[in-house]
Amino acid sequence: MHSIDLEQLGLNKNEAKVYFGLLNRGQATASELVKSIGVHRNIVYDNLDKLIDKGLVSYVIEGTKRKFIAEKPQAIIEYLETKKEGIDKEITLAANLMPEINKMLSTTKSEHEASLFRGLRGIKKILQDMLSSREFWIIGVSNASVELLGETYWTSFNKIRKSRRIKEHLLFNSDFKNTVNIATSGLSESKKLPPELIQITEIMIFEGQIAIIVYSGEPMAVVIKNKDVFHTFKKQFDFLWGLAKQN
Repeated sequence: MHSIDLEQLGLNKNEAKVYFGLLNRGQATASELVKSIGVHRNIVYDNLDKLIDKGLVSYVIEGTKRKFIAEKPQAIIEYLETKKEGIDKEITLAANLMPEINKMLSTTKSEHEASLFRGLRGIKKILQDMLSSREFWIIGVSNASVELLGETYWTSFNKIRKSRRIKEHLLFNSDFKNTVNIATSGLSESKKLPPELIQITEIMIFEGQIAIIVYSGEPMAVVIKNKDVFHTFKKQFDFLWGLAKQN
């Protein structure tokens, strides 16, 4: 074991170094630790105090000196349990603050918002938001999204969408191969775009916002929250729907 292993328990670098040095000796004075570890005395004293607060170190007074003692290994578990209790309290507090935070954000939102998402996690975040809508429209559904996210993901997505009774309206690219049974429920309708109108992006329209997704290279998306932009792209969808062919 090395001091770096102790950092994985949540100790900072100097705490781990001092605690590791004390574990090697079992007990020692601060001066002895300074010599064995080779760091400034202030670092040793400061971090011994922190380790005492964490319950990992105690001390006894012998004459005029304090001798520091590394507590039994169970002290580490007790420290982590205390840390976990603190995190649980913070999570509870955050949950209680959510309504007030949302209220504050709703009063300060600008009329036009744009966000950039990169990577697989960003794309999944957008799709998760779509599953909170009542209805959505997509222009240019392509096999790139299936290749990126996988058939298992889309099967799960469609299952959740159906259970929530979310309506979907899809315009497939002409070369799209439906391998995951997209748009096969009564809540779905779809058409195929003519070959000359193949889209290189997927445009998702939902809940007063649009997401323009690019799957080539590192996937990325721009999400725009604006009612006028939403209605403009919805009209574009309706226009293309009129040009598209039934599957």
